[in-house]
Amino acid sequence: MSEEPPGWIGRRVARVEDARLLTGRGHFIDDHPPIGDIHAAAIVRSPHAHARIVGYDVAAALRMEGVVGVITGEDVARFTRPFPVGVTAPVHYYCAATDKVRFVGEPVAVVVARSRYLAEDAADAVGVEYEPLPAVVDVERALEPDAPILHEAVGTNLAGHRRLVYGDPDRAFAEADVVIRERFRFPKYGSTPIETYGVIARWDDVDEAYTVWSNFMGPFIMHGLVARVLQVPENRLRFIVSTDIGGSFGIKSAMYPYIALIAWRTGSSRRRRTAPCSACATAGSTMSAAISAAPSPAAASAPPATSSGRTASSTSRWMPRW
Repeated sequence: MSEEPPGWIGRRVARVEDARLLTGRGHFIDDHPPIGDIHAAAIVRSPHAHARIVGYDVAAALRMEGVVGVITGEDVARFTRPFPVGVTAPVHYYCAATDKVRFVGEPVAVVVARSRYLAEDAADAVGVEYEPLPAVVDVERALEPDAPILHEAVGTNLAGHRRLVYGDPDRAFAEADVVIRERFRFPKYGSTPIETYGVIARWDDVDEAYTVWSNFMGPFIMHGLVARVLQVPENRLRFIVSTDIGGSFGIKSAMYPYIALIAWRTGSSRRRRTAPCSACATAGSTMSAAISAAPSPAAASAPPATSSGRTASSTSRWMPRW
């Protein structure tokens, strides 16, 4: 048997969590202890990549057994704020579609009922009238002057353009003995963790604060964003992460719209009394909700490093999915 290499690189490390997980003692979001009078939420999603929302018909859903309420984009636009998106362009991204949908699977309504099964059945009864709009799925095509515009207020699909230059790249290319040019195209892909999205939220009337349980490892990345959307101070929003999480691979970083959406529903008790609420997505729903890498081309042209030191130049363009 070969000897273990010195240090940590290449060394086998014994796992310490397997016995607990393999004997059924894991504690995931769906294993959360019962909360009194908790309700369940089911999300209605857009079947269109690009469409204007003409109207909603929630009457049939509200008449169904166990249904306590329905949230639409009109409610979201009225009672919440859009998320900050990191660019100065006027991109207004809400936790649910308010004026039009901009990708397949975007939330358009939420049904809250006394059980998950009743909520899912009632979600099927929610009617949303759409005006389909042209869609574009190619990144370069989206930048053409006649491409369909996702955000009319921006006026283009290019929401951010930054060019970073270090050193003298033009001189480095001119003096290089060899310059390599290539073009790459990356396919669309998405991660598929075993455990899907899960959110449980509760509003406390006494403390006037939200408590949210979710299964994302980096909650403080989104804490300030969600507080802004809910229009509460950050000390009135408490995030708790599950003891165990069944994978993420990056896609659960897009959970913040659902945290805001479910939490706002419970906090709307300030206007109309509601109970704690939970939402655990199906595998298909998670794939619709999750972020993914869209097909994109990239051109590369690189000289070798020069004796004068490192040199680099990069240009990034940011186009919103929303």
